[in-house]
Amino acid sequence: MNEDGEFEPVPTGPSHYHGDTVRALFLLCAGLIFATRFVGNELPFTFGAIMLLILVLVIAAGITNPVQRLIHYGNMFLSIAGVLTFGGLAFSRIDTSAELFGGDGLVALIAFLFLAALYFATRTVRGLSVPHVPMKPNL
Repeated sequence: MNEDGEFEPVPTGPSHYHGDTVRALFLLCAGLIFATRFVGNELPFTFGAIMLLILVLVIAAGITNPVQRLIHYGNMFLSIAGVLTFGGLAFSRIDTSAELFGGDGLVALIAFLFLAALYFATRTVRGLSVPHVPMKPNL
């Protein structure tokens, strides 16, 4: 309420905060990585490495918030690692476009989701460099 007793609109956060989108993409990637074990699409990593990756993605998603700036840089680097790992794996496994819709298509989908997470994490980090715009969550 302002001085005249009128209700003011609730301020929304800046348009450059995409942490919620990155969070959702990380959770989706973690779920799909977990699902690869059940659809017969084995990843060339040990069981422990896969579980550690899933835990890191879920923890990064859980601690992502608009106040802590460091996590956004971590999200960006985690997305880069995901794109390089799963993108390289997808390119090495898929020789023709027809195989994209086979069992290895799930790996390509995970790579694409990491690419989308990288885009949104980078937009958030770019927004951090704008000094006159405070980081507030969308209400």
